[in-house]
Amino acid sequence: MATPTLSIFIVSSLLILSSLSNAQTPPKAFTFPITKDGPTNQYYTTIQIGSKATTLNVGVDLGGNFLWFNSPEYFAAADSYRPILCGTKQCQIANGIGCIFCYLSPPVPGCTNNTCSDYSLNPFTGTQGYSGLGQDVLRVVSTRGTQYKVNNFPFQYSDPVLREALATSTAGLIALGRTRVSLPAQLSSAFKIREKFALCIPSSGSKGSMIIGETAYTKPFQQISESIWVTPVLRNPVSINGNEVIGNLTIQYFIGVKSIRVGETALALNKTLLSINKRTGEGGTSIRTVRAYTSLHKSIYRALVDEFVKAAAAKNIKRVASVAPFGACFDSKTISSTKAGPDVPTVDFVLQSNSVYWRFYGSNTMVRVGEGVMCLAFVEGPPNLSGPTTSIVVGGYQMENHLLEFDVPAATLGFSTSLLLRDTSCSQFGAA
Repeated sequence: MATPTLSIFIVSSLLILSSLSNAQTPPKAFTFPITKDGPTNQYYTTIQIGSKATTLNVGVDLGGNFLWFNSPEYFAAADSYRPILCGTKQCQIANGIGCIFCYLSPPVPGCTNNTCSDYSLNPFTGTQGYSGLGQDVLRVVSTRGTQYKVNNFPFQYSDPVLREALATSTAGLIALGRTRVSLPAQLSSAFKIREKFALCIPSSGSKGSMIIGETAYTKPFQQISESIWVTPVLRNPVSINGNEVIGNLTIQYFIGVKSIRVGETALALNKTLLSINKRTGEGGTSIRTVRAYTSLHKSIYRALVDEFVKAAAAKNIKRVASVAPFGACFDSKTISSTKAGPDVPTVDFVLQSNSVYWRFYGSNTMVRVGEGVMCLAFVEGPPNLSGPTTSIVVGGYQMENHLLEFDVPAATLGFSTSLLLRDTSCSQFGAA
């Protein structure tokens, strides 16, 4: 029979070993909340950065390059901030395009000497800022609820002018684009997990989630993920530089839309607009969380509006005066409801074959703009005056309450049908 002292020693040893085992168990995935800001229709998440764990809301930019923000709260507590110096490996990874010199003593975020620099972009205004890149500790939470630190996470402390037109509660943007300094790439490198992330973007008044890495989901999302459609993610070979709103096309996510249907009717389109011109970068379809609604080339938009109005009339839906920026609006009293939103004609983005298509039901095609008025939630895209124009840019409203899985190494996008058809929504999405 073991003595009391020996029993205590054995139990204590087991607890220590268990604690060490848990501490050394590598995480498989990380989770981030996503919230929609109603006034701006922007989507944001929350991060903690710096030795003081300054909490910041930052917009989610699917096609962004790197994290940038301006925050007086962080500035006042940035004792662990370090610049990324010119000529270093970190500068090469960040693909810095210049060197900045600033001689304040002591150096502070946004003003350090011999610092690797790059342009940050506000995609809502088109404003760019050139500033030095830095690094600090980023705190992230695994899908098991354990907090981890990412040391030397790269970002830019930007000029406050870049915050113009951002949601009031946000300090900047966090990037998910195909760069080595995006959030998915940095977590993949730090924890040796697959560079894969799932987005479940919420509608107004609810929360969604982003999961980076690989993990099982809660029910029914695990079953939904096993039956999603998969389409190749394409890369636009033409880079955009300069003061414009679209950003760098080479790091954005493009998909190959081949045709568009309203109900069962295919639109008559100029098919050259649907492909990326490899010489000029014109055309194609990108996906952007920083666009509120899907924008379409003028001729594509007119074809969509004309056919949708015709199909709506066949369902006895009454058209009313348009409300900018939407080109077709309707009397909501003449529209019935379904579990997937207003009962209107579906819109399909047909991909690599007729049997693979991203279908949008009423919850993603109609938006209420006033008392008794609902509009077709697509807009005409303006031409890009400083570079190639993307023909179709899928916006956040069309992504809401769909499960999207981006596998960066495999260059694929998996997407579900509307979660509302499964009696669930992105507010229920999470890891098992």
